[in-house]
Amino acid sequence: MEPLTKIKIFLIIFSSLLIAIPIAIEIAVLSGLLSILNALFILVLSAIALAVSAIYYRRLYEGELLEILLSPEFLDEVLSILLFQSIMLFPFFVSMKAGSPFEVIFLAPLGFIGYLILSSKFPLGLFTRIEPLDYPVPYKVYVAKLERIKEANAFVSGIIKPRIILLSPLFEFLNDDEIKGVIAHEIGHIEHKDHLKILVMLLISIIGIELLALSFYYEFVAGDEFSSLFLTLGLILTLLFGPPLSYYWRRVELKADLYAPRTVGKDA
Repeated sequence: MEPLTKIKIFLIIFSSLLIAIPIAIEIAVLSGLLSILNALFILVLSAIALAVSAIYYRRLYEGELLEILLSPEFLDEVLSILLFQSIMLFPFFVSMKAGSPFEVIFLAPLGFIGYLILSSKFPLGLFTRIEPLDYPVPYKVYVAKLERIKEANAFVSGIIKPRIILLSPLFEFLNDDEIKGVIAHEIGHIEHKDHLKILVMLLISIIGIELLALSFYYEFVAGDEFSSLFLTLGLILTLLFGPPLSYYWRRVELKADLYAPRTVGKDA
């Protein structure tokens, strides 16, 4: 099997488990099979297991196993997965305690909005250090100091005030001109307003969360026939949005690639 195919299969399985585990835990709690404490314990174990599987598959970490497990990067990866799964559970717990559908509509997105704020403020987690770099560009550039991970990557963080984050392994593999090319690529994302276009995707995600939370409310609290309708709409919105999004992001990356040479020269 080709490496690219393996990566796609892994990402599909990983993403599916990331979503399926909190949903399964929620159903088990609602069915009385799990207590809240046991559910939290299983959630933490699943986050650690998913983080370990990602590390093993990507093979981007170096060092002894214990050093890797105690590294800031690994701790941040576990916390990131745990936070995401908790945010997945939050709307459904809200729906079980809500007194009306309006409470679900107003309260369900709060966890997701909090996640976005934390992700913007701590783009790589609580433990990974981020330091400013001095590049003559119109946006702030930072380097994330990674100890064990050897993933050379860069991305734009933030929506209102976008900043460019470079992972430190980039400087091990690229020279200064190539680093400038990477920065120019990320500037292309900002100039094309890609960070603002994410708001549309986030809005669609919030609507999907609202619909699924409402389906739980009508099924387990109100006992109304609207449950199946909201569940169907939520699943359709979630499942059908994936393929267009994948195609859109390929075009976004291509436009940023074309922007970079115009900024730093064709040799960048």
